[in-house]
Amino acid sequence: MRKGLQRRLTEEYRYAVTRMQQESQPVRKLFYFSVFFAEAQRILNFKWNRDLTLIYVVAFHTHTQINAAMQSPVLMQLPIDWTAIFDNLTLAASDLAAYLEKAKNDSSEELCQILGRLAEISYVVSGNGTYLYGKGSFKF
Repeated sequence: MRKGLQRRLTEEYRYAVTRMQQESQPVRKLFYFSVFFAEAQRILNFKWNRDLTLIYVVAFHTHTQINAAMQSPVLMQLPIDWTAIFDNLTLAASDLAAYLEKAKNDSSEELCQILGRLAEISYVVSGNGTYLYGKGSFKF
């Protein structure tokens, strides 16, 4: 990715993380998290990048799943630990920003670990994900 585009991306991601850390309302944290897929999409309009496409898809899915769960009367009755969800979302977002801030970020394993954490967050807000999390099948 060109340096100017990477700088723009990392600045936007870092700003979003800072705002997520400052916010106490989940809906506002989720609003700032939307920067992770929106800015990735804007950068893709200038330069195609497979890793950035993966970031876009995972961040978009994570945002969509959390948003849908927060609006579902059925899912809102499940024992979902929303504090843990948003704490882990903020932490994963911060780790993704830090990964992209590195001058050389050629570790696809590290990127996959971060994106895997986002995927787990998006899954835990589903009915089955809440069930498995409650059973202790996985932890954040």
